[in-house]
Amino acid sequence: MAGVGSLTLGKAPDENRVALPGIVDATVAPRVVYIENPRFPKLTTGDLRQTLQVAADLVEGHFGIKVLLPDQIPVLDIDTVFAGLVENKPADFDELIGDFQHEKVDWELVRANLIKQIKQQKDPLAQQIEYARPHLIQPPTADDLDSFSRAVVETFKARLFHWTQATLADGHPVIGKVPGRPALPLNEYGYWSLMAKLGIEAEIVLTNQLVASVEYIPIPLHTSIRGGVTGGSTEYNPSSRLGSSVWVSLFPYFSNDSLVRELRNSDGYTRAEALTYAGTMLAHELGHQLLQLGHPWSNRSCLMRPVELLDFASWFNAIDAGKCRVGSSPAMEPGAVKVPVW
Repeated sequence: MAGVGSLTLGKAPDENRVALPGIVDATVAPRVVYIENPRFPKLTTGDLRQTLQVAADLVEGHFGIKVLLPDQIPVLDIDTVFAGLVENKPADFDELIGDFQHEKVDWELVRANLIKQIKQQKDPLAQQIEYARPHLIQPPTADDLDSFSRAVVETFKARLFHWTQATLADGHPVIGKVPGRPALPLNEYGYWSLMAKLGIEAEIVLTNQLVASVEYIPIPLHTSIRGGVTGGSTEYNPSSRLGSSVWVSLFPYFSNDSLVRELRNSDGYTRAEALTYAGTMLAHELGHQLLQLGHPWSNRSCLMRPVELLDFASWFNAIDAGKCRVGSSPAMEPGAVKVPVW
């Protein structure tokens, strides 16, 4: 589900990166906020605390870092937050975003950026093809970068289109115009990245909002094959004590949307299971934030290996800290990936 923020707005890809955090006594105390959309599945403060506790336990077990949980978790109204983002966005910001709701997307540009992302990975192309092949709508015609990227983009298009038709329990679109509500880009990954860039006062942001979109940036492979659904990301934040913020969407764990269920291998989750898997995703993002670990595609035991589609149960059950230590592969070296400063 996860990604490392890659919006640049004209900066050279390696010009500025967030420094590896200096962690004192192997302990961090992140500030946490919850951004709530009242139309989406409800979560209680207890649910949020359980998610955080699962993440804290995994981070200590896998990375040797203790995460202290906050006393308070402020709840922010999503409309208020996003109205502020829209008001303060850079002049050319929306040029980075593909308008899939009106079928106005430059998919060749998306593919070119996907190729850049594939080339940036520590693991070779063959391992990335092996990871994605079972989940492509049509397999690549050959095991080369050109054929593979085309197959990934076709899968991306087909699955992203679903969200132009899906509805919530209120009968209104998951993504799109809703009577009585402002038209805001709540689903757009770019605006969640911008939230951090503008300095939200938190190291961890949780939300019940679905984030599904397409941008003209190097979109991660695992995000692409699930149709632009981003479950979380690590983004540059000048107000963060760690140099970045992580955000995680809880929607994929609690939704029973038909595509979500399909991508979850048709699994339904108990509430306890959903919170456990959400906490595991948060721990993955904290691996990006705290140690700047990458994605070890070929090792299924790694917490830092991205989940396949949204099959959280299989992903969680395969994780084994003893078989994927920090430093055990190039992707598991601290500083393997850098969060862009933009």
